[in-house]
Amino acid sequence: MLLFLLSGPSRVEVERLERLHTYFLEAERRTGIDARLLKVISYRLTRFHRARPRPDAEALPQYGVMGIFKVAEAEKVSGIPREDMVGNDRAGILAGALLLKSYLERCGGDLACALQMYAPPGAEKMFARDVLLLYKTGLKFPILGVPPHPEVEVPKYLMEESDVGLQSCPPGPEFPLVERWAAADPSNYTSANRPSDYSIDYVIIHTTQGTYYGAISWFQNSSANVSAHYVVNSEYNPSDGAPLGEATQMVCHKDIAWHAGNWTYNTHSIGIEHEGYIDENGWYTDTLYRKSAYITRMASNTFGFPKDRTNIIGHVEVPGSSHTDPGPYWDWAYYITLVRGLPSADTLVDELSTGFRKYGPSQYWYYDSADGYGPYGHLWRTGSWGGVANWAKWTPNLPYTGPYEVFAYIPADTAYDAYVPYVIHHSDGTDTVWIDQGNYSSEWVSLGTYNFDAGSSGYVILLDSSTTSGDRIAFDAIRWSWRGSALCGDKIIDDGDAGWSGFGTWTLSSYSGFNGDYRYADVGGSPDSSVWTAALGCYSGYRVYAWVRRGSNRSTSVHYRIYEGGAWKDSYISQYSSSSDTGWIFLDTVCTDTFAVVMYDDAPDGSVVIADAILYQRDTTLNCPVGYDEREERGEASLSYEDGVVVVKVPSPTPLTLKVYDPSGRLVMRRELGVSVGWVRVPLKLPAGVYFVRSAGKTLKVIVR
Repeated sequence: MLLFLLSGPSRVEVERLERLHTYFLEAERRTGIDARLLKVISYRLTRFHRARPRPDAEALPQYGVMGIFKVAEAEKVSGIPREDMVGNDRAGILAGALLLKSYLERCGGDLACALQMYAPPGAEKMFARDVLLLYKTGLKFPILGVPPHPEVEVPKYLMEESDVGLQSCPPGPEFPLVERWAAADPSNYTSANRPSDYSIDYVIIHTTQGTYYGAISWFQNSSANVSAHYVVNSEYNPSDGAPLGEATQMVCHKDIAWHAGNWTYNTHSIGIEHEGYIDENGWYTDTLYRKSAYITRMASNTFGFPKDRTNIIGHVEVPGSSHTDPGPYWDWAYYITLVRGLPSADTLVDELSTGFRKYGPSQYWYYDSADGYGPYGHLWRTGSWGGVANWAKWTPNLPYTGPYEVFAYIPADTAYDAYVPYVIHHSDGTDTVWIDQGNYSSEWVSLGTYNFDAGSSGYVILLDSSTTSGDRIAFDAIRWSWRGSALCGDKIIDDGDAGWSGFGTWTLSSYSGFNGDYRYADVGGSPDSSVWTAALGCYSGYRVYAWVRRGSNRSTSVHYRIYEGGAWKDSYISQYSSSSDTGWIFLDTVCTDTFAVVMYDDAPDGSVVIADAILYQRDTTLNCPVGYDEREERGEASLSYEDGVVVVKVPSPTPLTLKVYDPSGRLVMRRELGVSVGWVRVPLKLPAGVYFVRSAGKTLKVIVR
């Protein structure tokens, strides 16, 4: 079992990267090859890890930090044995530099030519293209970053696809957004006529245990005896974090790729190989997830199998498989959500919304599948360190121009204890708000009220810079709550509207529901849910109703969950009737500004449950508290400063920590006070200056003279 204890560049990791930096510079001095070019090659092929041959690989073997494919040539040129290339980073980098130098000499100094020689057979142009593009745009990475080299020329011929012979597939790849076709060797798959002779019922997710280039090369090798329909690249454009990756189709859908290790599953599946290694975080980038999910979604739509975990499985789940891919770093919750279609960005942007993007080295991003906001229980996390390596951006689609209060959701897990900067970009400029995530648990925390333009020009950024290296940082939902006048009233979201998402199998019925139709799901079997979300325009009391067309095959206890801030209310209503009467059924009352309801098919009886419209009807007579985060207003604790002493008043026994920060957000003092009650006094012996003291959920500005 892997323990994800380090989520940012730890001290040990920073020291390793610093050693690699010195080895790259040493190789430059000895060979004349630019150390920055060597870093780009190493990043692209290994993410600065040590590559080694693996028995479960479905790609050509590679060696060392430089990801050397042609190891025999490297041994001959460098005099360094392959075991040293793998076991010694200095030796591995020098061997790669000497190999590239020999190719440059043979190519008369032509770098594009030399890079193609460095690449594996069948992937020469792709590799040279990607390395030169990365060298040109630059690499953002802790310690080993590379500045842009705009003068670098990428030869036009590297950007062009040659006619490699399409065999029996349509001209080019079979799905529109798949970039390349490269035929696997015919000895590595079985010709067939699917789905006529075998139905296509599955997508099987694989990890290459190697690189994109190595997998493409291996499937074209007649001795491989293995193939997959698709191979997906994990690359980013490091200049701005935008996707640059691509997918290559290698076997036609009608034919049987040899990928599952189980003939029955081979005959009934599409196999997708993903660049990377199961025991190294950082390969499953957004580029890779989104491209792969597109292929899976298209396959489901084309061949008619459900978009669920019964039909979309990992190699490890194939009966009789000896493989363990895609491994513990593969985020199934995120992937299946992508396959089904992300909810649109609105005034609540979760990390599973289209308005969320994460940036920075992927190996320092992890996911948590149990602690996040809302029905998905999902969030991304990274760790703090001395610089900025990773960051995320939430972009809403706001309905109105005017004031919004911005909230960040902080999960329950006490491991999220970093003091971090949220940067709010609004129509009047930019503000930075530092939040100590360790002071909150499963709650929305206000970042302040700001003016925003309607649409998506405003956003929030969270950086991984903090006051203490190694703290864990949660990247979860951000909410914009309207604080202007009017623009507030009843709201209806119907099934099929932009604010509705169906997870699992929901069948459209043409019988009369609200606005003419409704969806239904079978009771039992794989779990299904319907989700309705939207902005309500203002914080207020609301009465919540569901529109239902009753019927004799419906359940008498259908489960609705209504979200109210970080909490929820469960309602169970009957959709059963011997007649097909329709109408609004009252569910509950809430105080909120966000339309959020989930309905499940976990009913105890009946054949089906019905998902139709949900109504939030504003009711100003409901006694709603003002705002979401009231802990600061309850007067449960107080914080003051007098005569060089911080005084904390604690009304009941409470575990207490006192933290002091300078104006830049750097932690300058921390005191663990244990379980405390009554008046607690802490001397503040610090140099003259301005400080911010936090304890018991309070913040106090202190001037030390």
